[in-house]
Amino acid sequence: MVSPRILLVDDVPGERANFAQAFGENLTVAADLAQLDQLIASGRRWDVAFVDFYLSSPTTTGLSAMLRLRDERPDCRLVTYSQFTESGRTLYAAAAKHWFAAQALLDKTRNEPPRLTQYVRAVLGGLDPTPERWQTRLRYAGLIDNLLAEPSWVPVWAAIREANGEMSRVANILQVQVSSLRTFKDRATEAALMFNEKFHDIPNPGDTRNKKGVLSSFASEHRHFLMAPDLSKVMYPGPRRIARPSEGRAPARLTRRIDTR
Repeated sequence: MVSPRILLVDDVPGERANFAQAFGENLTVAADLAQLDQLIASGRRWDVAFVDFYLSSPTTTGLSAMLRLRDERPDCRLVTYSQFTESGRTLYAAAAKHWFAAQALLDKTRNEPPRLTQYVRAVLGGLDPTPERWQTRLRYAGLIDNLLAEPSWVPVWAAIREANGEMSRVANILQVQVSSLRTFKDRATEAALMFNEKFHDIPNPGDTRNKKGVLSSFASEHRHFLMAPDLSKVMYPGPRRIARPSEGRAPARLTRRIDTR
């Protein structure tokens, strides 16, 4: 029986020990996108890839790595791999599932060698070893498209964090009219409340007048993802994003059409 070929995309050397123990010489490690590109150019292929979000790069994150693997190695199964209590990681989990069809999710704090081998066996067997609670959350992964309805929303989120949600300051930072941000404010507030409900178990209050507070808090809590240097880039072009019908989709008035041609 041929042993599965495993890729770990992670910049932290200490993370490799358990993977090396579990997979030995069948493990390949890429610390960043440049190394991954070199491996792909050399013809390397893998059966399963564990991809972390933060790669200590000023220009790329695990989003770019997932996109590259989805484009260049479509047969490789993707596992979203990160410490999901850290800022922005729940958005990363949603993006990995909805945009790149990641088959499973594993928290870094649970990467014991037996669990790693169990994950690989399950994924290659067509099963989802993701913890049940996360499987429930990821049914709503499509909500990320309501938080980032257009690539132009990325700088708005960054400006909201800088301006603490004060839309007049946001408009000044972006050099636009305040009135042009009204649609974003309404839609993004509703999307943030819905995401918090489904992914963080925070009751949705429904209509709220505290949109400034909701947006400011969300932008701060998820700053590492919303300010990722490659976020806008991986959102283009639409056909590269994998959109499929899923349970728990947001209401139609919030969900934008995604071209899957």
